[in-house]
Amino acid sequence: MSDVRDPVALSPSSAPRAIESGAVLISGHLTGLDDEGRLLFRPEGSTDDPIPVAIGLELSDGAIVKAARHQRRALVARTSDETPRWVLVGLVRDRVSTRAATARPGTLEVAVDGETLVLKAERDLVLECGASRLSLRKDGKIVISGTNLLTASRGPNRIKGATIALN
Repeated sequence: MSDVRDPVALSPSSAPRAIESGAVLISGHLTGLDDEGRLLFRPEGSTDDPIPVAIGLELSDGAIVKAARHQRRALVARTSDETPRWVLVGLVRDRVSTRAATARPGTLEVAVDGETLVLKAERDLVLECGASRLSLRKDGKIVISGTNLLTASRGPNRIKGATIALN
């Protein structure tokens, strides 16, 4: 079998497109990580061993590892240098979720990068579990309610405000 790492050997459906720098884009799947922590990629239609690729995306290590474990579809650029380099330039999917597609602007935004979780809402953000509720409102008001409220601290536990009303 011909080596699919050679763009000429790729089938028309997965043939790479030339880009200005002389690099070619190749579609395939991530296959995991090697013993040195390098990301592995296998071009579409290849039965050869996966190719270690550099990561050209601004993603956390956690997101990269998750993509590799799930063998996500990927787009890799192969440079035209004397010694070609393979660089991951994108993760590919066919569509966004129905929920995201039908959400009003600003009503659904979740960013998870393995290190930080950011939830954003246009008006209110509410977390509920049983009889517990945490509500963050657009005007800056925060409401915490439940059957029992406990605060704990290894250092000072301070309450600050223009006025403080107890009971």
